Amino acid sequence: MEILRFENAPARKSRNKSSVKGLAGLATVAAIAVLGSTLAANISLNSGGSLEFGQGVSQTTACDSDGITVTPTASFVNSAGAGSFNFNSVALSGISAACTNKMFTLNAYGDSSSTALQLATGPGSTQITNATVTYASTSTTLKTTGITLSNVSGGGAVTLTFDTPTATSGAVYKLTLQSQ
Repeated sequence: MEILRFENAPARKSRNKSSVKGLAGLATVAAIAVLGSTLAANISLNSGGSLEFGQGVSQTTACDSDGITVTPTASFVNSAGAGSFNFNSVALSGISAACTNKMFTLNAYGDSSSTALQLATGPGSTQITNATVTYASTSTTLKTTGITLSNVSGGGAVTLTFDTPTATSGAVYKLTLQSQ
């Protein structure tokens, strides 16, 4: 009595092992490419300060070789049924003594427009599209009405606060700080 007969068994189809290996290799390469670009999201500009992608670009001004740090601030304004985050102030810090008596002009721009955004509404409903300040370590002066100047302590820092902010934080894509 024969229990198993393999002579007349139907031929079994073999899988193509090379296509499975090729697909696995392709998936591995794709995963490394995606993870590599995700994990390499830190860059270093100027003197070692790091930025995440999407946070902005840092450039050195002519009067300050170490660079000036520009820090925007938003505030939440609650209104009936909805609220919004308004772009309401900018802190400038790390300003070198070499920038004394230099005039700085701050502008904000949207994603695709080359026209400066309206930052605030000034006296008489004037549209404020830039903030201009003359820096001095102890007597910084503001040239734009509708903006409050603070944090002038002689430590290389100035804060510009918009009295009646109009730009939402989502509308501001980039900031420029020009020195003259």
